[in-house]
Amino acid sequence: MLPNTIHPGEFLQEILSDRGIAQTQLAKHIGVEAGVINLICKGKRGISAVMAKKIARALGTDAELWVNLQSSYDLTAAEDPDFGKLRA
Repeated sequence: MLPNTIHPGEFLQEILSDRGIAQTQLAKHIGVEAGVINLICKGKRGISAVMAKKIARALGTDAELWVNLQSSYDLTAAEDPDFGKLRA
């Protein structure tokens, strides 16, 4: 598997921009707070399996796409030698 250094939220933001969909529109459509989508798009929040299903239904994609993007991103982040180290 190739390392994935792009957070799935960045990909989500690209899709939304390409389709002319605002983050608030997506949030309202799938029944979540707009801040949740904003945090995902900023890479500050991950995409859970439940969120993957909601996004997939709304955008006509597969939930597996979002789950796989998130898993790949998480595995790449875990390879960072400083990952999980306690910092002062």
